[in-house]
Amino acid sequence: IKSRTDLKIMFGHALSFLCIACAMTNANAFVPPINTVARTINRDPSLNLFGNLGIAKRVEIAKTAYKVKDVADILGKDKDGNVIRVPVKNIERNWRFEEYEAKGEFSADLFIPEDGKIKGCAFFMHGFSQYPVAYYSMLKNACETAGVAILAVETGLTSDTVLSESMKATFSGVSPQFILQRAVLEDTKQLIRMLQEGDGAFADYGVTKSAVGSRIAVMGHSMGGGLSFPAAADMGIDYVFTMAPAFGEEEFDPIAEGVEKGTPKESMLLAGGWDLIAPAKKVKEISKVANSNMKDSSVLVTIARGLHTGFEDQITLFSLPISSVLKGADLAKVFFGFADITLFKILGLLGTLRTKTGQIDGSSILMSYFLSQMTAGQNITPEKAEQYLDDNITDRFEDKFVFTYGGEN
Repeated sequence: IKSRTDLKIMFGHALSFLCIACAMTNANAFVPPINTVARTINRDPSLNLFGNLGIAKRVEIAKTAYKVKDVADILGKDKDGNVIRVPVKNIERNWRFEEYEAKGEFSADLFIPEDGKIKGCAFFMHGFSQYPVAYYSMLKNACETAGVAILAVETGLTSDTVLSESMKATFSGVSPQFILQRAVLEDTKQLIRMLQEGDGAFADYGVTKSAVGSRIAVMGHSMGGGLSFPAAADMGIDYVFTMAPAFGEEEFDPIAEGVEKGTPKESMLLAGGWDLIAPAKKVKEISKVANSNMKDSSVLVTIARGLHTGFEDQITLFSLPISSVLKGADLAKVFFGFADITLFKILGLLGTLRTKTGQIDGSSILMSYFLSQMTAGQNITPEKAEQYLDDNITDRFEDKFVFTYGGEN
């Protein structure tokens, strides 16, 4: 993606593909995951087994200044097929962006350590056409390893607000990409603000201002990675962990609106050597500026043959696995150019290859390391990060990861 025009074209293709794919598969695949799963669990309350997880018992919800309500837990699976239970909150939007006043609700997924002991909190933002479901296994592993609660907004391309505002954009001249980035960023900032202000919305899971203190991180992949730096700058967050952070609309530029406004004390940026959407050299620019502003504050990890989609547990289009999308590829040729369909098939092939390179395992290990260092109040260095990875990853993958301070060479 080299220009705003490219982003608009990609957004237009994504919306068009959404329409035809709905005709080829179960429409529930294109409903935000929380809505689909909630319907299933509400029909069968026996699926809602929160009390059997061995984590802290739910207590009466503390007072909150925001309109918040519990909904049914999401039942997901990790890469080994084990069930992952994800509690969810629906929250009324309470933010403004310049002259725009947000309306409606958004959903937030919560990943909570099974022992209920909260040492810190991280806020995760997903990629352009993704939802948190694409990262469940990685987020759950980091949550358990570091003892950190992780919150992730379900705001995405198929969210009611984003869709309706995007339809209006045809007449208003506002970029649909801008609408999506604004919604994901501001919804996440509202979650951070709620915690920082001592709001009790998440107290029933032990996620409180007193428990977390200043041990707060912002994390993200692709679009969400690029948004992590403006979020951290606006909210005064010291820790930022990103995977293939991508540049989007200039209003949310990770350098101009992020590190130049507020450089995080500790950041780690992962970049794939074969990434065409967030090229390693572009990711390096962010890390270089951060280190220029604050010496040795930003660690760059370059992954040999790393792919843009290699940071996801499963490649999805919205909440639909790409394998299901490919089943309709022949029919889709009627609606899309040959190049578009070829791209989807290539993504399917890469989806298979990426699981055999160590990229997912290594990225998950580094996320856990980063959050563990945050809760311990320790700094992040290339040497420490590399040692931690070497101690926890299969030997044949060790050399794929190169650690430096961005810009040092």
